[in-house]
Amino acid sequence: MRRTSGRVVALVVAGMLALSACTGEPGDETAGNDTAAGDAAGGDAGSDATEAIGSARTVTGSMAETTSDTPGDAEAGGTVTLVLRSVEVSEQTMTVRWATRWDDDDATEPDAAVSYYDLGLGAAATVIDATNLKAYRPFCTEGSWQGGGVAEANECKSSMLTSVRDQVFTKFPNHGTVEGWAVFPAPEGKPATVDVIPVEGLAGFTQAEVTYLDGDS
Repeated sequence: MRRTSGRVVALVVAGMLALSACTGEPGDETAGNDTAAGDAAGGDAGSDATEAIGSARTVTGSMAETTSDTPGDAEAGGTVTLVLRSVEVSEQTMTVRWATRWDDDDATEPDAAVSYYDLGLGAAATVIDATNLKAYRPFCTEGSWQGGGVAEANECKSSMLTSVRDQVFTKFPNHGTVEGWAVFPAPEGKPATVDVIPVEGLAGFTQAEVTYLDGDS
């Protein structure tokens, strides 16, 4: 698996989100503005996503790791290290797990802590199936990722099925590791690998191997 620039991957996402995205409320078969999105958010996806959250576990392994400087316009300095733990698919849901660590040896306080906002980062993760030109965002219980305008997208972002929804109050302690996860629709076509951007504004990972828990690949 290769590491890649978050900026480059973000440009790819912009062109793909219109093709496939998680929209509306999990379990609502009328949600979604195209066939792929509607199928991903419909049926039993809501219950599957809830079960995935209920069985969320900390994965100690590491598929890949990358360290980036904080964005130039961020309030905080230092670097942010991102560790991709796993990409697992079970029936209708895909769960991505990762860990984030902020390090700043020049921080004025040894026990300093910063938020996503301080680091200039966003909390909405993205998974890209580059082979089939589809991009996936986390399930949300309100709003829509696509077709509903800015207000709908903001509602979706604030109700994502993920470990982090708030960019201001979620804190990273200096030199401390924070585990993260998000639940997406299962990718169509069962791709062997996907590209993953766990945190908006940081370098993502390409060709991350997908583990199918039902044994298929």
